[in-house]
Amino acid sequence: MTDPDLHLAYILKVIYEIKAKRALLAEGSAAPVVDTIYIGGGTPSLIEAGFITELLDAVYSIYRVGEDAEITIEANPGTAEYDKLKTYHAAGVNRLSFGAQSFSADTLAFLGRIHSAADTKMSVEYARAAGFGNISLDLIFAVPGQDFYDWENDLNHAVLLMPEHISFYGLQIEEGTPLFDDVSRGDIEAASELLDRRMYRFAKEYLADHGLFHYEISNSARPGFESRHNLKYWSMESYLGFGAGAHSYVGGRRFSNKAELASYMAAEDDRDMTDWTHENTLSDNISEYIFLGLRRTEGIELSRFGEEFGRDFWELYGEETEKLIGRGLLEKSGDRLRLTSLGFDLANTVFSEYV
Repeated sequence: MTDPDLHLAYILKVIYEIKAKRALLAEGSAAPVVDTIYIGGGTPSLIEAGFITELLDAVYSIYRVGEDAEITIEANPGTAEYDKLKTYHAAGVNRLSFGAQSFSADTLAFLGRIHSAADTKMSVEYARAAGFGNISLDLIFAVPGQDFYDWENDLNHAVLLMPEHISFYGLQIEEGTPLFDDVSRGDIEAASELLDRRMYRFAKEYLADHGLFHYEISNSARPGFESRHNLKYWSMESYLGFGAGAHSYVGGRRFSNKAELASYMAAEDDRDMTDWTHENTLSDNISEYIFLGLRRTEGIELSRFGEEFGRDFWELYGEETEKLIGRGLLEKSGDRLRLTSLGFDLANTVFSEYV
């Protein structure tokens, strides 16, 4: 099939899945209420804009979408033309997430990105002209060859575009990837842990100085522009994912679709699309409530923990928590337990105590 044919076939498959899984969120005969929609997991802006309209029309016809729903689409700056963005806006999309990654030509080349810094700036201009008032930029730090000045420059270019939200992620060098092999052989030098943490701390402070406040480990936003969709993940609310490789969490059960496109497309029904499923135990739910909640700067409510699980937090984790407080990684303020600044630097160390 040609790309347009494949794109259409895929969109039709996703729409089928959206219909088939409606019952998982339904309450009686009423259509489920949806207050956030996120179109991502790759580069959806590569396909024809009209297909996004078809997709959202299907969601609106099958679910009850709230009038103030947050509807986001991810876009690569190199594929975000004005007409396409205008079509998105007309279809109901009200939030854009641009994968800017960097404003350095060398860093973008290293990451294999097809766009330039100029493309990102132009895409933001197009987005504003198309009517978007909620724009997010993704940035990556601790990239091999990137120094502190490069990162400061990236952040400066980003805030000059006046986005409502910025996500900043440290580059993860995963085992089994070519980059991992290059680093292991010494062909490429990974960023030091010291530089990585210096970049991370600087980003939080620099963005706050420019009106974007740190609300989750890797995210800062202007007040009122926090990602409502992502907050669902960190608050253990139910969500449904559609498409190849999509993940869902409904009724205490986590499940995901087949990631390989051909396998997903060949599935005869929505059950056949599922590749993995896991029924959360009470222990799973308790651990997830803690480490997902601690990702947010506001932390977790200890009284809500008791209401949710019928257990006293301090009886379960008092010793571990007091140790982490003593090390300066956690702090208790009233009913809330949250990471300290040092705790955000060593978040995985904290989380491991609750798994």
